[in-house]
Amino acid sequence: MRPQDKFGQIKKDHVSGQNDIYNQISNAPPPGGGIEDFGTFEVDSANRRNELLFNITTQIEETKGKLRQAELLVERLRQSLREYEEMYKTLTKGKGKEK
Repeated sequence: MRPQDKFGQIKKDHVSGQNDIYNQISNAPPPGGGIEDFGTFEVDSANRRNELLFNITTQIEETKGKLRQAELLVERLRQSLREYEEMYKTLTKGKGKEK
């Protein structure tokens, strides 16, 4: 997979995870109308909070992992660039002597 494809996939995964969490928050049911519903609302709210916290924690861990992958990819690209620059320097030094 090409480096730009990897970065594109990482970005898509990140945006997708964020959208999932935002959708969860925005789809919260409106609170009930009576006092008897308050207990149910409280339990539902606690459950939704725990679910959101779990999803956010999962996204944090996945993002950290993808960031590590991106950092490794950047380092490999830098190494390749250094190697190409060395090759270029070596080849251009020899070219001047041929004339």
